[in-house]
Amino acid sequence: MYFNIDQGIEEGLHVFLNPNEVSHRFSNFSGGSFCIAETGFGTGLNFLITVNEWPEEATGSLHYISVEKHPLTTGDLKLALSQWPQFSIIADKLLEQYPLATEGFHRLEFPNNVTLTLLFGDAAESFSQLEGTVNAWYLDGFAPSKNPEMWSAELFHEIARLSKLGTTFSTFTAAGVVRRGLQDVGFDVYKKKGFGRKREMLAGRFVETKAPIPHQKLWFHTPHSELPEHVAVVGGGLAGCSTAYSLAKRGVSVTLIEKEEQLATGGSGNRQGALYAKLPVKPTVQGELHLSGFLHSIRLLKQLDPDETLWSQCGVAQLATNNKEAARQSDMIEGQYYPDELVQYKTSTELSKIAGSLIEHSGLFFPDAGWVSPSELCRRLTLEADITIKQGELAALTYSDKKWALSFMDNSTLAASHLIICGAEESNRFTQTSHLPLKTIRGQVSITPKTPAPIQAKLNTVVCGEGYISPQKDDQLCFGATFDLKGKELNVTQQDHDKNLVNLTTVLPNIADSIDATTLQGRTAFRCSTPDYLPVVGPAPVYDSYLQTFAKLRKDKNWRFGDTSAEYFPNLYINTGHGSKGLITCPISAELLASIICSEPLPLPKTLIDAVHPARFIIKNLIKQAI
Repeated sequence: MYFNIDQGIEEGLHVFLNPNEVSHRFSNFSGGSFCIAETGFGTGLNFLITVNEWPEEATGSLHYISVEKHPLTTGDLKLALSQWPQFSIIADKLLEQYPLATEGFHRLEFPNNVTLTLLFGDAAESFSQLEGTVNAWYLDGFAPSKNPEMWSAELFHEIARLSKLGTTFSTFTAAGVVRRGLQDVGFDVYKKKGFGRKREMLAGRFVETKAPIPHQKLWFHTPHSELPEHVAVVGGGLAGCSTAYSLAKRGVSVTLIEKEEQLATGGSGNRQGALYAKLPVKPTVQGELHLSGFLHSIRLLKQLDPDETLWSQCGVAQLATNNKEAARQSDMIEGQYYPDELVQYKTSTELSKIAGSLIEHSGLFFPDAGWVSPSELCRRLTLEADITIKQGELAALTYSDKKWALSFMDNSTLAASHLIICGAEESNRFTQTSHLPLKTIRGQVSITPKTPAPIQAKLNTVVCGEGYISPQKDDQLCFGATFDLKGKELNVTQQDHDKNLVNLTTVLPNIADSIDATTLQGRTAFRCSTPDYLPVVGPAPVYDSYLQTFAKLRKDKNWRFGDTSAEYFPNLYINTGHGSKGLITCPISAELLASIICSEPLPLPKTLIDAVHPARFIIKNLIKQAI
């Protein structure tokens, strides 16, 4: 039973909100981030009741974090929420964004600075991946007698780790295993009158830290950020524009710096890019990041551009153009790691019908995927929020008196409390970031002339094989792109047009036959990538200090460093190296940085935060004795 159909609201107030003094604390909250965490999202009723109590005039933000191992389907959730029409406005917003049932973190945004982060997975494991501080706990879920594996010592330890002195909790149960478990980790626990026929329940407050803190990789510690006064973001591509947007929507003063006369002149300047995640057969760290980012980007685009003027959710077909890829796709589908709503196997006949053009290969179809115009997205992001744009090329960065001083080539200057470098391959040209191992990969896209497309060139979905092609935009087809690790040619070449056309022939022969290679236009850009093909996102480490502090890793990679702390440049962050995946990694990376800077709970699991940490290459090279 998920909820009390007759007195669900009254029960939620009695068991969770009132013991945690939520209404009183909301009315006296003076800013920052107030965080409530819950075990057992169920139908989301406690979330709806809580948001209903959040004042419209509240300063600061409300973060509601809830774990659910067995999430309801969207249909079942809609049926459940229909029981409470008084919450229909926020319930509709929830249903619009409700994520697919994939394990991991899913961040949803609501009006009035309310954020819901759903953690789909085991409670203890999910909370062990969470970085943040909780103000109040709703310990919900099924009773310990029916769900003993959830009420574990590991869960109580994570509850304590995420709490601070004064953090409160309440729960419907009075079971001894819960009372003792919370007392053992530092909570003062007392009994209260239960709801309805339930005689007693528990509530309490965190009073002392008793549980030992587990060993963490100290080199991936996230430093505390000072309150941002003015943030400078260097780089007007997708990484920079996404970062500026995420900060500005939180009310932070932002200046976006671009050396060119307009935004998105580099790798983010293409007409169309495929919006989808190429999933691994079995979940990997890279696959988890790409899937999380893909789902986040879809939610962002739906809110930012519901009329699909700069993107299209037309689906993506990923073709198996050789036996190896066909076997890989077959293994992925048989493994059932991903829900059918996310990805489906289709025959060549089915894909031909979906695409509206002949396809000779079977493959995977992603119905929620599509294409985006990266350059238009960059411009829209900067228009949606209050962002100042400064044109100019940086010469040097210095830090003094708790400010970053930015000096430009034209001798102008700018001061900022925080600085984020999003300059693609130029991100390592500063003294503070020169250790970053960034590399460029040349890519050329081909574009047909702007004339009405012939009948056989009509295309209804994005098709990916060796390259990709998107449906027409303004009567032009955009396809490619080449992938040249050593290429330095800045101009568009006929040779690369020919390569793109050959690749197109293998996936859409009818469309390829309708294109005259000599009439093609195009665009060349250089993707910024890293040795492990994951982006670099997070606080900027002090290179020499890292070498000294963690030098023992050269002899023993398992060395325990005790209370040693890593050193970072104050309030300096990096967001770069997204390669060809920027459409799915830039927006979620921007949210990560904005959450760190604004001292909010982080939107990604700790394993993914560590995977993109700017210090990871220093640590890897120390262990390999390469430095």
